[in-house]
Amino acid sequence: MFFVDQLLWGTKECPKTYGHIRFVPEEGFYLKMICEEQNPRSVYKNNLDPVYKDSAMEAFFLFPQKHSRIYINLEFNSNGALLAQYGENRSDRQSFTEEMCKKIDCRAQKGEKCWIAELKLPLDVIEEICDPLPIQVGSRFYCNFYKISETKEIEHYAAYSPIKTEKPDFHRPEYFAEVVIGLQEL
Repeated sequence: MFFVDQLLWGTKECPKTYGHIRFVPEEGFYLKMICEEQNPRSVYKNNLDPVYKDSAMEAFFLFPQKHSRIYINLEFNSNGALLAQYGENRSDRQSFTEEMCKKIDCRAQKGEKCWIAELKLPLDVIEEICDPLPIQVGSRFYCNFYKISETKEIEHYAAYSPIKTEKPDFHRPEYFAEVVIGLQEL
C-alpha cells in the first residue's frame, strides 16, 4: 500500500489518497487508487480530456531504457476519464491512442464517502512505447502517484514521493521513487 500524503506547493489540505499496485508476470501492472473525497469535481468524461482540472489522481511510470528517458503519465477522474501520455519531459508528450486507452481499461466508481479508480497498464502497451526490456519480478522501475486539482476553488497538490521544486510540476522523473518488482503489492 502507498499513501499520497506529501502536500506540495502551499497545499494545506488534500483528500486522503492511497492505493495498491500489483505486478502480474506476462500481463502488466494493476493499479487501484482510493480518494476519500465526497462529491469530487468531475466535469470531463472522455479519454484524453484535461482531467487534472477536475479532482484527479495520477500515476507516473518510468521503466529504465538504454536509449531514452520516456515516462508514462496516467491521469484519471471519478468519471473514469483517462489522460494518458508519454515522452521524455513535460513539453514533449504524445497522447496514447484510443486503442491503447481501451487496453488500460480505466474504471472509476463514486461512493458516498470516496471514489475509487482501477486500471491496468499492460506490458504490450509499455513495450509499444519503451525500448524492449524484460519486466519481471526483480526488475526495477520508477514511479510516483499524485492527487491534484488545478481548479482554483479546490486547487491542491500531493504526491507519494516528494517533489522539491518551487512551482507545481509533477513531470519531474528525478523525484520518482525507485521500486523493485516483487510478489507483493506496493
